[in-house]
Amino acid sequence: KELERSIRNEDLLRLMRLQKTLVYFNTSIRGNEVMIGKLQSIFQDTDFLDKELVEDVIIELKQAFNTVNIYSDILTGTMDAFASIISNNVNAIMKRMTSLSITLMIPTLIASFYGMNVDIHLEEMPYAFALIILCSVVLSTLAFIVFRKIKWF
Repeated sequence: KELERSIRNEDLLRLMRLQKTLVYFNTSIRGNEVMIGKLQSIFQDTDFLDKELVEDVIIELKQAFNTVNIYSDILTGTMDAFASIISNNVNAIMKRMTSLSITLMIPTLIASFYGMNVDIHLEEMPYAFALIILCSVVLSTLAFIVFRKIKWF
């Protein structure tokens, strides 16, 4: 359900801290497993350690190790999902920005062609400026409609 909301930096930082904690747990469990194994080998011929208790501890350590691995895998999947959502959001924003810049570029392009120091057939027409503005508006509106139709706006 957290993924359904907008993703905030503190959510990502919390997940990273949780991942770091799981790494510490994993390392600690591995160290405890090695230590229990050494204790078991040192005292295997004596009655100093209760063998059933040691075996129970080893089983608990293995279960804890498996649990940490499962949570680590779940957390990795969640972080990958966050990364995918962020990437999709950036892609959607970039599509909108691109379509907006193309739509706004059309009047600029037409005005720059009209502003060159070359002979243009529209020079002598009294309504040339209005015609150029109308052409710019029509082409920009057409670009807007096309981008709206392909859902980029």
